[in-house]
Amino acid sequence: MKYVLNILAFIIFSGANEAFSQDQKKAAPSEDVCVQQEEKTFAWRLTPTLGDAYRVPLDTTFTNFYNTDVEDSYTTAFNYLGNLGSPGESRIFSERTTLPEFIFLHGYNRFNVSPGKQTYYNTQIPFTQLAYMTGGSKANAEDRLKATFGGNINKRFGVGASLDYFYTRGYYNWQAVNSLSWQAYASYTGDRYQIHASMNNARFSNQENGGISDVNYILKPETINENLSDPKNIPTNLQQAWNKTNHRDYYVTQRYNLGFERHEYMNEEDSVGIQEFIPVTSFIHTFHLSTDSRRFRINEGGVITKDFFANNFINDTFTNDSISYWSMKNSLGIALNEGFHKYAKFGLAGYVTLENRKYTNMVDSLDLNYIKRSESTNVFWVGGELTKTKGSILTYRADAKFGLSGYNLGDLDINGELQTKIPLFGDSLIVRANGYFRNAEPSYYMNHYFSNHFAWSNNFDKEKRVKVQGELAIPITRTNLKAGVENLTNYLYFNNAGNAAQHSGNIQVLSAALQQNFKFGVFNWNNSVVYQKSSNQVVLPLPDLSVYSQMYLDFRIARVLHTQIGFDCHYFTKYYSPVYQPATQMFHTQSSTEVGNYPLMNVFANMQLKRVRFYVMMYHVNKGLFGSNDYFAAPNYPLNPRVFKFGLSIDFSN
Repeated sequence: MKYVLNILAFIIFSGANEAFSQDQKKAAPSEDVCVQQEEKTFAWRLTPTLGDAYRVPLDTTFTNFYNTDVEDSYTTAFNYLGNLGSPGESRIFSERTTLPEFIFLHGYNRFNVSPGKQTYYNTQIPFTQLAYMTGGSKANAEDRLKATFGGNINKRFGVGASLDYFYTRGYYNWQAVNSLSWQAYASYTGDRYQIHASMNNARFSNQENGGISDVNYILKPETINENLSDPKNIPTNLQQAWNKTNHRDYYVTQRYNLGFERHEYMNEEDSVGIQEFIPVTSFIHTFHLSTDSRRFRINEGGVITKDFFANNFINDTFTNDSISYWSMKNSLGIALNEGFHKYAKFGLAGYVTLENRKYTNMVDSLDLNYIKRSESTNVFWVGGELTKTKGSILTYRADAKFGLSGYNLGDLDINGELQTKIPLFGDSLIVRANGYFRNAEPSYYMNHYFSNHFAWSNNFDKEKRVKVQGELAIPITRTNLKAGVENLTNYLYFNNAGNAAQHSGNIQVLSAALQQNFKFGVFNWNNSVVYQKSSNQVVLPLPDLSVYSQMYLDFRIARVLHTQIGFDCHYFTKYYSPVYQPATQMFHTQSSTEVGNYPLMNVFANMQLKRVRFYVMMYHVNKGLFGSNDYFAAPNYPLNPRVFKFGLSIDFSN
């Protein structure tokens, strides 16, 4: 904890402020320029390859702040191990990301602040946000500390840092999570020259118990003649087992703009105006270095259920697997910027990327083909983007990249999205459409992997994915409707044995999602319903229906204490949910245990007093009251029992 406090002190006292990309501000209409000049604090992120900036909301939202400390809140239905900070994946297929090249990082995707997730801030005065969330007793507490700092040295140059620390002991035996990630960034946004640099360091460490050894301890406790007053007394498949996964990102993107000066007036009465630089052409360079490592260890005697692992390729008494990955990308691009002339209605960019990779495996004691201790490869990509981000009627973005050489030779990735607004009853009807076509080589580790308990040597074909999705948003009725279909060919997954596998045929996934919110005075009722159907439930199992519903009162006490009091519920229909395998950190198919058909309910009081947000909540309040005993977050991994939680966030901006 001393290490964490030292980092936190650095964040609070390092000092200064930051700025937004000037080419985005100055090319906007004059009324937008006025608004942006009045803003004291705003935030943005970058597209990873070309470093294009786009606005994101500040993390100061009052409503639903209590969900910060609830894993189930990441989506309508979430598959995880029951403990805060543990590996997980969405049960909603359209929300899942494809496996990264270092596949063992996949379960921590929601916590990993990659370059595309790094937030930059512009604020006239330095600010610091601190948040602390806790729940449970000393023996099983879930603690989380978050800190964010941002400041500007001047209007062009900004710096910042952030931290996210988990220490969750868990309610079941050998389940603790101890993870730390921290980031630092700097940005300079001049008219002609701009640069953004960031560093991300993440360490995810969790004890692995392999799930409880007998689900009847939860489903039928009356049949077990043992002391169950403490969930830690329930036997688990493993103990003395750990997974430690480390990830680092070093990212720099810079651009030089060619353009001209233009005099801009704020309104018709303005006789002075402002002189602004209009970027026409941008030359871009992006550097991205990432390193990953992972170690899985089981001490002697740590395997309690002797048939938990089908194989022991290296040692029968203990496990000490390790693996690592290294990647360095350099991208060069040129962009013709949108809006520099009244006829320049869109932006156009092209780029090339050279990526160097190095994979490291365990020594292959079985002499399997194609599994090497260390292997390197170079990948050469060429890509382009077509964008229109300005205008209230129609905006769109399309991008494509193609692998010209190396491991990903012949890969093709095309993405597109568009949005239009239609006037309706004094408001707007928003129509969005998006889709993609991907023809991608499997991750190296899906083809080549060796460890104590799992080993495979594959030669999988490229995986093809085609997706089309439409969305309709009606703000006046608080309605959002999505529908889409995705076709998967040569789908990659992990089979019942926990091995990497590929389905040679086609799988279709149909999905429809409705978000409908109601408001009657202080009473609010928010609902999210997702229907999805997989054409192959054996290879790609999905719950047919997932629901999230929330009811609360939103009011003020003494006109100063903003208060949100209510309850919420997560529910999904029963299905053969993928099960977690600690030795690979992957969720794989299984056909023996169904999970679902259980309502998870929470009661909360969420409050804000000026710059202080805090909440109290009772998590899993219905445990033992109704909803049966079938409360599993994943097969063999029960949800935490009823827990009282508390959270506090303070904004130190002046």
